[in-house]
Amino acid sequence: MESFNFTPEKMTFGQIFKSISLGQWRFVALVSLILIILTSIPIIYGWLVTPAGQVFTGMHFVSADDWFVYYSFINQAKAGKIFFRDLFAPVDHQAIFRPEWLAAGLLARFFKLPVLAAFQLFRLLLIPIFLALLYLVISYYFKEKQRRLSFIFLIFSSGLGTIFLYRLVKYPFNYFNGSFRWPMDLWVPDLNNFYLLYTSPHFILSAIFLFLIFFLAILFSETKKYSYALWSGVFGAVLFLIHPFQVIKVFLILATFFLLLFIKDQKFFWPGLKFFLTFLFLSLPAIFYYFWLWQTDWLTGQRIRQNINPTTPLYLTVFSFGGLLVGAIIGIYFLVKTKKITENKYIFLIIWIIGQLLILYAPINYQRRTGLGFHLPLGILTLFAIFYFYERCQLTFKKNQFIFGVIAGLIFLPSTIFVLAADLMVYEQGRELSYLDLDIYQSFLWLKDNVAPSSIILSAVKTGNVLPAYALRTSYVGHAVETPGYIDKKKEVNDFFANRLSRERELEFLRERRINYIFYGDEEKKIGDYQPTVKDYLKEVYQRAGVGIYQVTTK
Repeated sequence: MESFNFTPEKMTFGQIFKSISLGQWRFVALVSLILIILTSIPIIYGWLVTPAGQVFTGMHFVSADDWFVYYSFINQAKAGKIFFRDLFAPVDHQAIFRPEWLAAGLLARFFKLPVLAAFQLFRLLLIPIFLALLYLVISYYFKEKQRRLSFIFLIFSSGLGTIFLYRLVKYPFNYFNGSFRWPMDLWVPDLNNFYLLYTSPHFILSAIFLFLIFFLAILFSETKKYSYALWSGVFGAVLFLIHPFQVIKVFLILATFFLLLFIKDQKFFWPGLKFFLTFLFLSLPAIFYYFWLWQTDWLTGQRIRQNINPTTPLYLTVFSFGGLLVGAIIGIYFLVKTKKITENKYIFLIIWIIGQLLILYAPINYQRRTGLGFHLPLGILTLFAIFYFYERCQLTFKKNQFIFGVIAGLIFLPSTIFVLAADLMVYEQGRELSYLDLDIYQSFLWLKDNVAPSSIILSAVKTGNVLPAYALRTSYVGHAVETPGYIDKKKEVNDFFANRLSRERELEFLRERRINYIFYGDEEKKIGDYQPTVKDYLKEVYQRAGVGIYQVTTK
């Protein structure tokens, strides 16, 4: 296998970069362009088929409620804010710093873009950066003739969750009887390179910094270049600000890696301790920032308690990774067989895989949110297994290229295809909040221009999920994580618009909740027979095509 195998163990970042020819960089640029076009097709399609009298929101099949949280941050940044209020929380709270959405908002502000355009532009700008880094990592593990195939594989491969596609119909809300019922490769973008590139810029940016930290840690273990430790610490601080769910995973994997190097070499690895302490020192401000918020801001603590993200049952998780997990296990076996298992770069991948699987089922409430970037170690070790087989069975592979290609496609491509097809279906059928009635959208803009920034607006939950993104005003209830006491508030809203409260109880409710305006449109009318026009404590301040906004006049 030596004639077909991999790069030397010890290389610096600069040496890896120099090993990549201009032709290879052109290939990366071409793939970046193709991926930009491919991942834009559903969004462009959704915009083109926007029904008359509606506005396209660009929300995805996955995490349908979250997009409007992101939009609210971007629009706040566009309006000149650096620290962002949680507009889904009608309580006093600390404004927070989110650098990823600040960057997107600055794009929107500089180019005068609507929020969807800024969101997508930021995502598209990050794709070439992610792919360039991915190619650098690939070039560290594989020789030139293996790199292009490896690159394509690590972009487009996915799991086998489509075997359980029927569950999207059987369990339309995913969560049922105490667990999630959909395989994660169909709805958790963090776990797959293509999915995160397609979905959101904050996933891409987080993965970039995570890969940089781990890549530099491996290079440091071989070269002892202290600058790698410094840069890792800086990248760690940014990663933890953007994606604090990664803190435990990153420290666990780094600590285990350097500890195993100590055991392997049977002597204390002082440079490893130096790297770890440097990383800790430089990334600590971001950790302290969230710890300070947790201790001083009631809302932050409440969000932590409400943000429950369990991993799927184990059998679904296995299918979610599918051939990648099986291939990685086979790859580890061949590493042992070829006596490469002791090389630092492979030790790190194995630690990453084992550590990640353990954390996915650790007793923490954000289990699956730790899975960011897991595609990379699984994919590299699967490629090792593929190249090992190819080296020994080249003639068989060459004679049956079509058959092997079909088999590989059936194993590694279905979920990737599903990701695009799901959104095309959502837009074609106008599902959920993919489109807003123009009258509703215009009413949001009216709120933005005509009511005080501190105003709290009472509406149905569905309206409250969208309103903050465009009105930049606080909804009383709108998001299961961001709205404190979401379940109770949802019931309160239903009771209110179903007209189940006495006049005295209505007034008490509005005073105690500090409600300033009531939004009354189709969603609110569906709940019950509330009649805002006959309430003497409400003043109509806006009316458009059945959408009314009423100011609460009682003190």
